Amino acid sequence: MNPSSTKRYYRRLNPLTTPRAFSAAGGWAGLFGREAPIDLEIGFGNGEYLARASEGHPERDFIGVEVSWNGLKRALRRLADPPRENARLLHMPASPALRLFFGPRSLSAVRCFFPIPWPNEKHAHKRLFSTGFLNLAANRLRDDGTFLMVTDHGGLARWTMDQARDSGLEIELGNTGDQLNTKYERKWLSGGQEIFYRLTGRKIGHPEVGRQDLVEMQPIVSYSIDPGNYSPKGQSADPTVVFGDFIFDGQRRQGLLATKVVEDQFIQEFFIRVTQLPDGGFKLIPAFLAQVYPTHGVATALSLAALETPKRPKWGPHDAGGPDDRP
Repeated sequence: MNPSSTKRYYRRLNPLTTPRAFSAAGGWAGLFGREAPIDLEIGFGNGEYLARASEGHPERDFIGVEVSWNGLKRALRRLADPPRENARLLHMPASPALRLFFGPRSLSAVRCFFPIPWPNEKHAHKRLFSTGFLNLAANRLRDDGTFLMVTDHGGLARWTMDQARDSGLEIELGNTGDQLNTKYERKWLSGGQEIFYRLTGRKIGHPEVGRQDLVEMQPIVSYSIDPGNYSPKGQSADPTVVFGDFIFDGQRRQGLLATKVVEDQFIQEFFIRVTQLPDGGFKLIPAFLAQVYPTHGVATALSLAALETPKRPKWGPHDAGGPDDRP
């Protein structure tokens, strides 16, 4: 590979935040190395706006949430040139990100540009900015915090306004032109659309919203497992746990159990490693712990895989919100 290709595809991974790094740092202030206003962008696409904003406002910290890995890779490349220390990225949906990584009154701004409108009414339940989510955003915003959404879709704008009426945000609807210079804005402009819908909000209440903290992920030891006849049962309640195939290597005394956990629209698929101990017990832990968000749902899956009744997990050391903020 020639040097120019290496430079073109180089990715600086430092902005990508993992649960373990977040816990070890004790939260965002530890990761950024300072206390500063935090702006959150939901669905940052390829990271154009996030990169410009973080470079233009070094006095603020910026966090982007995105579900697309391709978009995240492009954002990582943009944040690498020039490198900066005031931007971080989360690879997950917005709702669990707000519940897991942010406490009440921790954000100065919440922004989203051109979210998926889901124009078909039968898909309206998939739209992000429901009353429940707007209340979650209001809870995470500081009392002087701001909300901003820009969309090309009038139906989504009006639907969001309806949802906001019973929320902790007061939102005004207006029009705006080409001001963002992002991929989707350029796409709609090239298609002939000149006016977009701008929803600007301020916090008028502090809805009580439960916080779902990351938990201490400890191995579980079980003496009830027979690897030759092992078929643990999941659960359909919240969180939903579904177990798939189990493969066990008798010589190495290790096995892998395919696992799927769904909680708050957040889906994690991973393997639970089942290791036989010298005393005949079996130790269970996610196989690739760094790739799993250690949530209550994952802890529940471990208990069910161990053929035990799920227990409430311990609160982790990063529970900066305090006991009153726990669900």
